Amino acid sequence: MIVLLPQPASAAGNLPCGPDCLAQSLDAVCWEKEWCAVQIVVKGNVPTSGLVLQYRTADGTASAPGDYVEVPSGELSLTAEGVNQLRVFVAGDAARERDEMFAVEFVDGEGRTLATSTVTVRDAAGR
Repeated sequence: MIVLLPQPASAAGNLPCGPDCLAQSLDAVCWEKEWCAVQIVVKGNVPTSGLVLQYRTADGTASAPGDYVEVPSGELSLTAEGVNQLRVFVAGDAARERDEMFAVEFVDGEGRTLATSTVTVRDAAGR
């Protein structure tokens, strides 16, 4: 689990929640050839206008485009109510493989990584 906490004003960059909330990004386990949801839990006082969280994917032992569809830049609008989640498509191949992983990186406006969620890809043949 990744916890995004408000940064002190002196720190470079801003985290999406500001001074009155935190967002927890949960790791995900997904199967090949399916959409995968990475959930975000928001706690605290979210502005009524909501928050926008920027993210991107990054290769690990799983790599794009063979194992998942890359998201070079995405935005997720967070709200205080309901389920907040982003979705990525996990590709698939005919090879039997062990679990592989890639990352969803949450970034600030300048592209610096603030937090990372790990997506574990399970081989569909193993179901």
